[in-house]
Amino acid sequence: MLAELFIDNFIIIKRNHIIFEDGFNVLTGETGSGKSLILEAINLLLGKKVNKDVIGRFSEKTTIEGIFILDEKNKKILEDNTIIFDEDDNKLIINRTIGKKSSTLRINGRIANLTSLREIAPILIDIYKQGDSNAFMNKSNYVYLIDSYSNDKETIDLKKTIRSLVGQRNEYIEKFENLNLTDEEISRERDLIEYQIFEIDQVDLSNINEEEIDEEYKKLTSINEIREAIENSKNILDSSDYDTISATEMINRSMTELSALTNLDEKLSVFYDRLSSLNDEIGDIYSEMDLYEENLVGDPYRQQELEDLMEIIFKLKRKYGHSIEDILNFYDNISNRLEELNEIDDLKNNLDKFINEIDGKLEKNALKLHEIRNKKSKIIEEKINKSIRELNIKNGLLKIKISRKDKIDVNGFDDVDFLIRTNKGEDLKSLQDTASGGEISRIMLAFKEIFADFDDVDTMIFDEIDTGISGRTAQIVGEKILDLSKTRQVISISHLPQIAALANNHLLISKKDEGDFTISSTKKIENKDRVEEIARLIGGVNITNKTIASASEMLTMAQELINE
Repeated sequence: MLAELFIDNFIIIKRNHIIFEDGFNVLTGETGSGKSLILEAINLLLGKKVNKDVIGRFSEKTTIEGIFILDEKNKKILEDNTIIFDEDDNKLIINRTIGKKSSTLRINGRIANLTSLREIAPILIDIYKQGDSNAFMNKSNYVYLIDSYSNDKETIDLKKTIRSLVGQRNEYIEKFENLNLTDEEISRERDLIEYQIFEIDQVDLSNINEEEIDEEYKKLTSINEIREAIENSKNILDSSDYDTISATEMINRSMTELSALTNLDEKLSVFYDRLSSLNDEIGDIYSEMDLYEENLVGDPYRQQELEDLMEIIFKLKRKYGHSIEDILNFYDNISNRLEELNEIDDLKNNLDKFINEIDGKLEKNALKLHEIRNKKSKIIEEKINKSIRELNIKNGLLKIKISRKDKIDVNGFDDVDFLIRTNKGEDLKSLQDTASGGEISRIMLAFKEIFADFDDVDTMIFDEIDTGISGRTAQIVGEKILDLSKTRQVISISHLPQIAALANNHLLISKKDEGDFTISSTKKIENKDRVEEIARLIGGVNITNKTIASASEMLTMAQELINE
């Protein structure tokens, strides 16, 4: 639910901090007071593009921030969309700052983009206003609406099965098309693949270790440098040059200095023994290095062999992949393709058989799904028509038409249309082709009432859908909205006292002049202030004792209805 909305320097709103509550929230106010600005600010939190003209005259930037409280299910959905939450915190904070030169968007304190915001927006809020094109006015959504009704496991499982079968069928058709070649095309492709296989088979790539080859090649090309380094090292350890003191000579001199005094100091004896061991170790190292040097010989034939091998691998990478693994994968694919080409007639027959088997399974599952949709459609028709009559559209009628498409796709073979009439004597026509208006707004409310239990949106916003109605019809619309608010948060912008009186949180939007500026503000109203606002909605600007009494009575009756 939308818990808080903070607006700073937005057109004529200097600063607003609005607290929304669970249940039914209503916003009222005179025409032009700024009700539409509140909705516009919410739309910006849902990813709507912004114009720099929204920046007010009170500072250099505009800030819109919304705090949403999520249930665990929707929190998990957003986490799967890479939204990060603090531990044990179900708050989602969206902040948009609009400056004259640049704008920023943050979600839970982290920089985000509008694309990611728009992806999560449908989970947060569902907005409907007169004339809107929404899910109920788009024919392509109708099959999904029917399937979502009751959200039953059988429908979900059948759709998964059909989706999988359609995927398999498409794969087989693609294979079949790849095999639908002339003899000349088969011969040409076979020749190319056989050449590619021959070229790759020059080297046993599966037993190639490029690191070992590289190390061996570097060693072979550096034999002289290695021998020179060993010789220099040997000379340092034990040189025969009398002008140079070797490591061995220095150690022997050190031992001589200590040997005469080891019987006087035990520590000197320890040092002497360690030097003696070091002298022996140097002697062993010298001998091993000498032997290694004697056996260290170049191999120009092996060096050339490695150069040729590396050149072949380089050419294969350039043609068939960036790594040996890529080349081997390519090799496997073309080998399989060669088998297909060699057995093309058998494969064609088998693929045709597999496709026919899948078509049979698709027909069976699509028929089951069709039967479920037919049953659901009857229930949906009955409930919506009941709701339409309750909303005082006496001659309104909804029919759900399900016809068969030519092909089975991931949704089965059903083509669904919602047909509607609002007046007696009219023909039924597609809901998506029906002009907007007060009656359609009420029909949309009926849809939302029926389908509300099967979506995951916590907050629903109705923007003046009560335009053009009054009296008992307005009361019924208000009661429908009240019913919706028992399972989710509802925010309604309204001009009707019958609807406003039913809210548990009444927010009044007003504007006043301060110096050279007109400023819009919002506050929660209760008790006397609320009675006066309901009275204004009833009687207009001139509030009388009679309208005050009517307002008080309306609020009392509304409270009794809420308590029920």
